[in-house]
Amino acid sequence: MKKLLSLFFVAALFVSCNTNPKYEANLATAQKLFELHGEEDLEGQLALLSKDMELITPMYNSEPGNYDTYAAMMKGYHDGYEDILYTANVWLPGSSPEGVLDGSVRTYGTWTGKNSVTGKEVNLKGYWYFNFDDEGKVITQGDFFDIGGMMQAVGPKTPVLVKLKVKPGKKQAMIDLLNTPDGLQTTRDYDGCLSLEAFFNDDTNTYYVYGNWASYDHYQKYLDWRFNDDESKLAQQVVALCVGGEKGLTPLFPNTDYASF
Repeated sequence: MKKLLSLFFVAALFVSCNTNPKYEANLATAQKLFELHGEEDLEGQLALLSKDMELITPMYNSEPGNYDTYAAMMKGYHDGYEDILYTANVWLPGSSPEGVLDGSVRTYGTWTGKNSVTGKEVNLKGYWYFNFDDEGKVITQGDFFDIGGMMQAVGPKTPVLVKLKVKPGKKQAMIDLLNTPDGLQTTRDYDGCLSLEAFFNDDTNTYYVYGNWASYDHYQKYLDWRFNDDESKLAQQVVALCVGGEKGLTPLFPNTDYASF
């Protein structure tokens, strides 16, 4: 009997040590945040956040965001998607870096919905975590999921293909020029550029740059800046390496009837 009582005491102690008194309230807040997202209630979501919150996104090479970043991101989802729904596989208590349960919340699950423009279905698995301040508001939120894969799969595309007909013997000079800090990396970092790829075709001595932009207005603004206001004069250097000068540089846009299979 004493052994049974001892085992019961140890089990009870383990259970009590395996929770944080703030966890249940914080769990309800995290679950409500997801529920309001599905209802596209941005005002309700923002009421659950600290104005001093930090946002950690899964975007490649991104810097931490803040309250305003979160608001803009949620509005983008609300505007761009329909029937948003989160189905949790599990909700879990989180811990501090020292392993002490601190009332934070973690969850693994799946978002579903539909892109409003393309009509394509979303099926996105991921991991999300929430840390809370003393008032029970979200002070840190982070996600881990394949955001690039999601956008490629369901998002609208605004494709631009640029052809550079390179002068004989100038292939490496063109590649080296576009690989400088003022080259394609600057293009990729320009407002509205969502992705950028480049490759060379040796049979035609042509360099191709394929980009996906937020809109053709964004690309036109970029093009105007490159040829008129870019202090590096990279566009002029590129043209000098093209057959026929400016005639050897051909941006193909706008484009229609995009499809993926």
